[in-house]
Amino acid sequence: MLKYTLSLVLLAMLTNAALAGTGYQVTSKDGEETVTYRVNFGGGMMFHQHTAYDPASEKFVYLTWERGKDAPESVCSIWDHKTGKTIDLYQFPNVEHPLPVIPSINAMKVCPKTGDENFQHRAILAYD
Repeated sequence: MLKYTLSLVLLAMLTNAALAGTGYQVTSKDGEETVTYRVNFGGGMMFHQHTAYDPASEKFVYLTWERGKDAPESVCSIWDHKTGKTIDLYQFPNVEHPLPVIPSINAMKVCPKTGDENFQHRAILAYD
């Protein structure tokens, strides 16, 4: 019984932590090569955070701001011809061009580093 109780407590803690910020390990294939990296989504108790991928530097980048402060405004937007939706672009620190926000790991349908549509991810870090 104790084993099940501890499992439920752990699950509850991880579920609540996932609402704040979560670091994921992503594993994808680039031909025969396996590529593994970490990416973070969400903020913490003290901050909010946007995540994007910068193709020029081939890195994930983050735009953070304090909780209770206004979120950064988009600097421009583009129209997506595939969906008909308008996508806001934000200026991320140390990035030349504005980028779209990746809202979550589940919204990322293709690994930006390899183009793999069958990449795997698992939560490895919860932060708040």
